[in-house]
Amino acid sequence: MAIKKGDKAPSFTLYNTNKKEVTLEDFRGRNLIIHFFPLAFTGTCTTQLCTMRDNLSIYQNLDAEVVGISVDSPFALARYKEDQSYNFDLLSDFNRETSQAYGAY
Repeated sequence: MAIKKGDKAPSFTLYNTNKKEVTLEDFRGRNLIIHFFPLAFTGTCTTQLCTMRDNLSIYQNLDAEVVGISVDSPFALARYKEDQSYNFDLLSDFNRETSQAYGAY
C-alpha cells in the first residue's frame, strides 16, 4: 500500500553500508528524501543515484538529507557506494519490509 501526502512515514530500522543500524527516528526533526531503487549495479539505478550524488547540494540547500534504499545486502551496497563514490547513505532492505510499507516494492 502506497503512502500518501500527509501520512505518517512508516518507521524503519535498516543497516547501512557500515553495517550500522539506521532508523527513521534518527532523522526526526529533519527533512529526509528516501530514494528507493531496485538493485545496485544496474544502469538506470546508477544513473539516478549518480544524478543525486552530483546534485546533492540542491537537497542540502533545502535542508534535506538523502538516503537510498534497496533490497541488496549491506555488503553489495558497500561495494556499489565505493565504486560510484556516493556521498549519502545506502540502506539495505534485504527483507523487503520497508519497501513494501512505503509502497515501493
